[in-house]
Amino acid sequence: MSAVEKNTDEDILKIRYLKTSKIILILAVIYALWITILIISVYFLGIYKLAFLTMDQWIISSIILLGVFVGLDIIFILHHYMVKRKRIESEKPKPIYYKGKKLHLYTLPADSKGGIFSKTYVKIDGDNILNLRFQMIPPYEMRGKKE
Repeated sequence: MSAVEKNTDEDILKIRYLKTSKIILILAVIYALWITILIISVYFLGIYKLAFLTMDQWIISSIILLGVFVGLDIIFILHHYMVKRKRIESEKPKPIYYKGKKLHLYTLPADSKGGIFSKTYVKIDGDNILNLRFQMIPPYEMRGKKE
């Protein structure tokens, strides 16, 4: 997969999780309002026909349901974070090795592209080598001038 496809998949996942979280939030608010109406109708108005369960059962079910909703939202957030972190890790440059040693590149000038470079390898220690690349001839000097 290319970086564009990964980013698109990540955006689709984010949109899907946001929509699902909104639905879960709406359901939680509706359920909390239902529990509130039940408590008001049973304890203050004395209407017992609305409550098919006991008040303890309704309160326990609301605690369990809201716990499930919060748990799902936490899972959504963590999964999106892990997918994003995995993408960022995959985009990091991989270390380059030369003759079994880690190669560190340094180019002067730093933003130069093309041209002729001199390459100098300097042994730093037993596991690291420094590759100094100096631009000797810039690309615009390499082309023949048409007169």
